Amino acid sequence: MTGYRHTIIVYLALSCLTNVLCELNLSEDEPCITNGLNGTCVGIFRCDSAALVYLYANAGYDVVEYNLPELPDICSYKDNEPVVCCTDCGVTKDEYFRDYGVGPLGVLGKKDGSIALSKCFEYFGKLPYPCRGSANFGIKKLWKENKKCHEINYSNALAVGGRDAQRWEFPHVALLGYGDDVESAQWLCGGSVISERFILTAAHCTSTRALGNITFAALGLLKRTDPKKYWKIHKIKSIIIHPEYKAPSKYHDIALLETETEINFGKDLLPACLDINTEFKDGVEASGWGRLGHRQDLADTLQVVYLEEYNKTECAAIYQPHRHLKNGYDHEKQMCFGSHREVIDTCEGDSGGPLQTNKFKCQYSIAGVTSYGKNCGILGSAGVYTRVSYYVPWIESVVWPEETEAKRKKDNLWLDEWLVIRSDVANNGGNFGPAVAQRERPGPDRLRHHEQTADEDRERGAG
Repeated sequence: MTGYRHTIIVYLALSCLTNVLCELNLSEDEPCITNGLNGTCVGIFRCDSAALVYLYANAGYDVVEYNLPELPDICSYKDNEPVVCCTDCGVTKDEYFRDYGVGPLGVLGKKDGSIALSKCFEYFGKLPYPCRGSANFGIKKLWKENKKCHEINYSNALAVGGRDAQRWEFPHVALLGYGDDVESAQWLCGGSVISERFILTAAHCTSTRALGNITFAALGLLKRTDPKKYWKIHKIKSIIIHPEYKAPSKYHDIALLETETEINFGKDLLPACLDINTEFKDGVEASGWGRLGHRQDLADTLQVVYLEEYNKTECAAIYQPHRHLKNGYDHEKQMCFGSHREVIDTCEGDSGGPLQTNKFKCQYSIAGVTSYGKNCGILGSAGVYTRVSYYVPWIESVVWPEETEAKRKKDNLWLDEWLVIRSDVANNGGNFGPAVAQRERPGPDRLRHHEQTADEDRERGAG
């Protein structure tokens, strides 16, 4: 992610203005002196204290307000990243925080090699999400005289107050239009903005017999009756339907819409993340401008419903095999949500819209795409949603093709290395040779002195 690295390097370059020493012209692993203390020149992600400051500063957290430690002097640059004079205890070759990003409320989350999740962190770091720059974390360097180095104390408490409700509560939701011009277009399905050029929706929404293909997407609105001058309307350049979708079947009901022009993000228009594998114990929210009930009018104001997940057995019982669902409900690729106690459901006209999570009331993640259901407004009813996590690799390949190709090449390199390891083991009679042992040696626990472990971060996720 070149742009991300460029932003960080700019920040570090500016920090040099306040230091007498900036670039020490030393190579990696050479000894160095910073602020009168002995250190070692290492890549910034090998220095935990610098890596944490690096991540938070470039996610919009003010260095002074959050009392972040000073960055160490820069020894040199390697692969467009700074090599710093690190005084941390226990510096190794490991780059523990390399695959981490900062999410809502300052929570560190692991990207786990996911392009979609990396983009989620990237968007959070540069766009005006309501909780961006708000957090309750601390990074402290504690000098240990007996060791002549700094131990790192990192903490993050999530007990932070909420926010007032805003008009633009769902800044990623799109209303999709059919027709030749904006004034006469019919606005029927929903969608979710996920990048500067792509909107996620349902495959069955992409065209109708009477109106043809989707031609417009309206963004940033709350009501259908909002004056058109307030609608951010984008013309649809191309429609990419999942290759396995075959109408009128209900399987693989997912599609992507590419806009003719780039979407300009702001406070009232922000992209949502893609869920990669979440449990929904706390329920989810669905939103759309669909009908207010069976045979009722379409909603003028964007509607929001809180829904609970039905288990696999319940869903299979409600949606048994029929001509449009040949094998019945498919839990791997679909999910169903509703309410056991109230008459709450999505309805006709909500199709294509998001089923979303919003753990920190800040940055949404799309868990499902509204697909189909039985008559809405019936107690105990549940709608079926396309499970987004199953389709993330396909979405990434369409929306971020360059990153997908780079990841594929990197994965192939890992495969080649593993084949070499297997060959080494075979040639050593089933035992690890010296080269293999070195390659396989696990790194130390990089957070042994921290108050919050990386496992906790992974459980909390990024939004």
